Amino acid sequence: MLDSTACHDDDAARARWNRRFRVGAILVLALAAVNLFARLDREIVTEWDESLYAITAAETARNGNWIGTTFDGALDYYNTKPPLNIWLIAGSFKAFGVGLFPLRVASATAAWLTVLVLLVWGRRAFGAATALLAGLVLSTTYGFIYVHSGRSANTDALFTLLVLLTVVALWVGRERPWRLAWLGPILAAVFLLRGMAVLMPLILAATVLIAGGRRSPQRRALPLAVAVVLGAIPVGAWAWARFRLDGTKFLGPMFHYDFVARSATALEGHTGSLLYYPNNLQKDHYAWLIAVVVALLLLPLSRRRFRDMWSELHGEPYLQALAGAWLGVTVLIPTLMQTKVAWYLNPFYPLFALMVGRTFAQGFA
Repeated sequence: MLDSTACHDDDAARARWNRRFRVGAILVLALAAVNLFARLDREIVTEWDESLYAITAAETARNGNWIGTTFDGALDYYNTKPPLNIWLIAGSFKAFGVGLFPLRVASATAAWLTVLVLLVWGRRAFGAATALLAGLVLSTTYGFIYVHSGRSANTDALFTLLVLLTVVALWVGRERPWRLAWLGPILAAVFLLRGMAVLMPLILAATVLIAGGRRSPQRRALPLAVAVVLGAIPVGAWAWARFRLDGTKFLGPMFHYDFVARSATALEGHTGSLLYYPNNLQKDHYAWLIAVVVALLLLPLSRRRFRDMWSELHGEPYLQALAGAWLGVTVLIPTLMQTKVAWYLNPFYPLFALMVGRTFAQGFA
């Protein structure tokens, strides 16, 4: 009798959240837009990364040097990342003129789209309550908005969006294998944005497909082959064009400096212990962490609700592998790297928001 009553209450709660989802999503997206776009042209350009992107993108828009990007008129070998972010900023400069808002609009839009994707996919995967609360958390997460991310012209906001899209493609690809073909363009965009940082979503995808993909692997073979082709075409085209320009003068440091050295040594004084990222999480987001503790004290979870918090993963090795890999690559990989900076945690924030939102949703239920 108790189980029947609890199930009826759960169904009624889900129905209420579903009825309110559209209005709630509009409010969350409006909040995200205010936090990301308001007074975007009033903050000074930060050193060094944002200022470097601004100068290089302005030169690209003016001179059309789309393959070999320049700084102060000479080929730039200091910024060893591929040019996707520069292309986006240069395109914005050409469309709207050189200024602070055009400089940052692509990054702010990517962060806003991340909130949108989390809302839409979160509702399908975990229900309307979790999606809305997770969207609210992400829209007010300091690191996601400010730290080298949504309100700056750096690569981290778009990188976070692409990692989340990798998770979504893997999630929907479980039932619809042809959706896995989207992994190709997504991973190509990651490479053209951050170079060897493509290993993060690549390891995520490989872990899920190997550890959790034992059921009907033949159904995924052709979509994955298509993904490889779709990813190789843009990456190969840019790499070949860059190689023809200056051989390995850029491509070599892109691998050795931006990947090997950054992983094995603490570059530019960016050191930290194994607790560097947990410390940053509690330092910048203590408000949400305190809110979770208070919610658990005021709205304690029953044994059944605690057991069912992630009921969507029960008995699903593929989804369990996806959840574990998502957490692992966004937290463990930055922790193991010797170079540590606060914004390396940015791809973790959608998962952080989802975990906080799920806790609230279960407590309110």
